Amino acid sequence: MSAGGGGSFSIYDLNPEIKKLLNADNFLNGLSVNDFVEEISKDHILKGAEINKKAYLDPKPYIRSFESTIRELNRLSADANDQRIRGQKQVDAYELKHSQNVLELSNSIDKTTDKFNQLDIQISDVSRKINPLGATLNRISTSRDKSRETIFLIRAYHGFYTKGEYTPLETLRTSPKLNDNMECARYIKNLIHLSRRISDESLPPTLKCLQTVESYGERMEEDLLKKFERASEGDEFSGETFDIRTMNNVSQILYEYNQGITLMNWFVDKNDLVVDSSHDEETLEESEWEQWSDPSATNYDLGPHINAFLENIKFSIKSKARLSKKIFTNPETVIVLFIERVYKTALKRKVTTLLQLSLQQSLLAHVRILQALYGIVGDFTNQMKDYMITEEYDADQKVSQTLELANDGLFEEYLFDNAYLVREKRNLKEVVQATLNALDPDSFNEHTNDDSSLARSDTLRLNQSRAYDQTRFSAEKKRLAQFTQYVKAKVSERAGASDQVSKLELEEDDLKAIDCVETLLKTAAESIGRALELAPNEATEHSLDVLAVLIVNFAKLIVREELQLQGLNVFWSLNSIQFKKEILFCLTACAKKIIFPCVTNDAIAKSKARFMINEFVKAQETSINELLDHIVDYSLRQLSGFLSKQKKKDFLCDTIEDDTEACELISEFLTEMYANISVALTGDNLLNTLSTIGNAFLNLLLEHYKKFSVNSIGGVVLTKDAIRYQSIIDEWGIPELSEKFQILKEIGNLFTVSSELVNSLVTEGQLSRMKPYNVRQYISKRADFNPSYADKFFKFR
Repeated sequence: MSAGGGGSFSIYDLNPEIKKLLNADNFLNGLSVNDFVEEISKDHILKGAEINKKAYLDPKPYIRSFESTIRELNRLSADANDQRIRGQKQVDAYELKHSQNVLELSNSIDKTTDKFNQLDIQISDVSRKINPLGATLNRISTSRDKSRETIFLIRAYHGFYTKGEYTPLETLRTSPKLNDNMECARYIKNLIHLSRRISDESLPPTLKCLQTVESYGERMEEDLLKKFERASEGDEFSGETFDIRTMNNVSQILYEYNQGITLMNWFVDKNDLVVDSSHDEETLEESEWEQWSDPSATNYDLGPHINAFLENIKFSIKSKARLSKKIFTNPETVIVLFIERVYKTALKRKVTTLLQLSLQQSLLAHVRILQALYGIVGDFTNQMKDYMITEEYDADQKVSQTLELANDGLFEEYLFDNAYLVREKRNLKEVVQATLNALDPDSFNEHTNDDSSLARSDTLRLNQSRAYDQTRFSAEKKRLAQFTQYVKAKVSERAGASDQVSKLELEEDDLKAIDCVETLLKTAAESIGRALELAPNEATEHSLDVLAVLIVNFAKLIVREELQLQGLNVFWSLNSIQFKKEILFCLTACAKKIIFPCVTNDAIAKSKARFMINEFVKAQETSINELLDHIVDYSLRQLSGFLSKQKKKDFLCDTIEDDTEACELISEFLTEMYANISVALTGDNLLNTLSTIGNAFLNLLLEHYKKFSVNSIGGVVLTKDAIRYQSIIDEWGIPELSEKFQILKEIGNLFTVSSELVNSLVTEGQLSRMKPYNVRQYISKRADFNPSYADKFFKFR
């Protein structure tokens, strides 16, 4: 270690003597390493001694070891440097050699590329020369084959023309080799074509020859069909006795003859019996038909009546598809024929039978059965499409297209040209009418609706453009006005011919009406759901029509409710408010969850639906407000009338008896009024109505007490009446109103306290906020009031 100034760093400080030795001048003047070591270790006399209780350590052996280590490291460093220099020289030599190899290889590649290009040019020249020769050879070969076939056909025609037969052709037909048989079938097909072209009525032998050739072809086909039939006899499902190879050979031969059309039709006809044997018509029980025709029913299911039938058909199609793939050259064509046959026969009979039976029951049963069949058969068709694709029977999508077309064909009669929508709308009208008739046959009968004209107008509108404007529902509005007049007359007849209806009967009728509303909503939801599935392009417009039907018939129910309550207890008319609120809630919920999702992609239709609903809601809210105004006016008239029954001597009495007659009448009326209003109204409607009546009643009382003279005992009677009014108002639960009624007791106190206390009384409580003129009016009704000395006694101005 060395110590020095500047930026040097040392863990231990050196003795001053050592620092003097560490000087370059000392070494230049001849100080050797040995002398330096001896100098720094001259304290060897301490050897064997202890310093700070530790044995003295001689540094010289360690220094010598360090010297040896340094010398060895220097030697190794020199060797390594020599090896590095030698390595660099070797790398330079190898890099030079690699560069020479790269240059030589590049030259070799260039030469090879030139040779390849020359060879490619030569090959191209040879190809250009050979290709015409190859094409010529192909034409020669094809011409030779055609010439051979042509010669054979000419000879065969000559043989049939002269002898009625041609032995080489018969040899090919009877040959055990498949290729010979296929060649024979091909010759016969061409021979028939040739004979038809040559035949001429002016040359009878040519016609006879054509007939002979055709008969020969028919005999060949009949023999092959019989052979195919024998090979196909046995257990179809086990496949143990099927001669698949023979059947496949016959299929290939007849495919050459006429694309195998006759064979495929025969195969489909024969196996059509399997489907027919599984075709067992099942009809629904009477109780089941009732469920299908019940608008409120939900537990109807067509699955048990058709699932087994469809499973049999599915099994037949799958088995025929597997068999066709083994037998026929073009199995897709056979599968297509079989599917078309199944859909046009078995499935068509099943669907038609069920739909015709449903029409005999009701339109609701018909449209429900139609939707159920459409969904079930549609699922069946999709399953068959998936199977054909998965099992690779449908490479060109021909089978899938056939399945889709066949499925659509089953329902075309019932869905084409809006036939379904016409029935759906008629069903909607019938269900609505039946539901309303069940609620009230006297009000909702055939005279209130012109169903025939409505159905005609529906059909006409469906066949024309389905434009919408405000006049679209003018007919419905007109019928609603007629309905109002009709129901009003019926209600009047019932009111004159029978006793008054009870509150319980009204409540029961309201429950039935709400059930009717729920049934109408369920019917509407079902109708829209069916339209979305069966006529999706018309679903938006149909949703608007359904909404119109709901609004018109809800309006009829509301009119009936209102007219039924006319002439009865006026407070019972508040029941119509609750009924309207229920209908508004149901309509808005239906619009939110059913109508608007159906018209969300049509801004115009959505605007129309919103307009129709808003107009209906606005009309009902206006009607509710008018009814509440009527209730308020009626209540105030009654209260005013009861107050008019107050006797002049009620508050000029000598004894305190029961409440006055006017108080009794008013108390009973207020109690009845609150009981009815609190049941019919809720929230702000209830609070506002009670507050309006309460404030107006308070004003009536304040003016009422200005009209009567009151003595001290009569003041107690007045206060007693006021306390009873106060207790009734307190039951309404409106703190602000209860506080206002406190003034009645204070007014009563004006008549009961001594004259000396009147002045202090009018300066406290609510009387202090009343105008002095009004307070003086009450004070002037004291029995002991004398205007000449009023100021002296009452000190009141």
